[in-house]
Amino acid sequence: MYDFTTFERKLFDPWMNQFKSGEGIGEFSFEKGGPTSLYGTTDMLISIFILNNLMLFDYQADEWANIINQFQDPKTGWYNKTYALHHFKEHTSAYAIAALHLIDRKPKYPFSWKNDILKSEKAHERWISGRADIRLIWSIIWLGSHVISGIPAMLSMTNQGNDEFFNWCFNWLDNHADPKSGFYHQGIHHRLGVNRIPSKHEMAGAFHMYYIYEWFNRKWPYPERIVDHCIRLQHKNGFWDKDVTYCIDLDGLYSMIRSSRNANWYRREDVKQTVCRYLENAERTLNDEEFFFKNYTNSHLLPGALSAIAECQKWFPELVKTAQTWKQSLDYACFI
Repeated sequence: MYDFTTFERKLFDPWMNQFKSGEGIGEFSFEKGGPTSLYGTTDMLISIFILNNLMLFDYQADEWANIINQFQDPKTGWYNKTYALHHFKEHTSAYAIAALHLIDRKPKYPFSWKNDILKSEKAHERWISGRADIRLIWSIIWLGSHVISGIPAMLSMTNQGNDEFFNWCFNWLDNHADPKSGFYHQGIHHRLGVNRIPSKHEMAGAFHMYYIYEWFNRKWPYPERIVDHCIRLQHKNGFWDKDVTYCIDLDGLYSMIRSSRNANWYRREDVKQTVCRYLENAERTLNDEEFFFKNYTNSHLLPGALSAIAECQKWFPELVKTAQTWKQSLDYACFI
């Protein structure tokens, strides 16, 4: 069993307090000493939710929501980016709406952009693949996939979509998944045959589609191949990238575990061993005070790591010890 109680009880609160930017309950900055920012506030709300410590009265939930909604553009409905690593308004907006969804709150303003996407199948096609900038998005799939997943996520969480759009979207994704990997190879370099072996970029990009499928209780294609590649892509350190756990590890674990489940627990023991390798290094690094404070210097690096651990605990509870059971935020809000 891998024990995260030291992190929970001794490290998280002091770390979080470094980012306090005001007296309000939800006022947090993206970087220490910075102003209240959308990502600082949403990162902390999602992190506290995952740790199962977000117990709010209605007026407190309203305070969190007011801070988040002050960053929404009243004309368009998009949320304005502040202090973030992400480059696309779709990520900023869907992330904000997911945080609101976790506390049963809504955006303040409607989405003026939605009708341009929802009005016809031709409009759906143009949104997902028909513009030059969208074709570029598929070429930088790890980051760019937020542009694709963010739209159905926002429309579903706010009940502003329709069945025609969602069904069309899933059919398109089904038909364009690569049979050899289950990932999406729609970028320019894919079409030129430059990338023949899927990398962490394709895996992470596809993950952003899988939680949309999961939200709608739909199974995605080629789950066995997804499991194979997620296991192959894990590094010797147990992570899917460098020696700091963050969102890429959630991408690998979620994609692998839930694909295995979808395929009648295909390679279950290999999946469990992959989970153990991840948890061993996550336990070591997150419980190490010096390492933790040195490496998690902004608000946005941690939520993905916490969600990764929550995912392991959800499916393999015997492996993860926490003070109280953590909550997988993706089971409650359709974006991270």
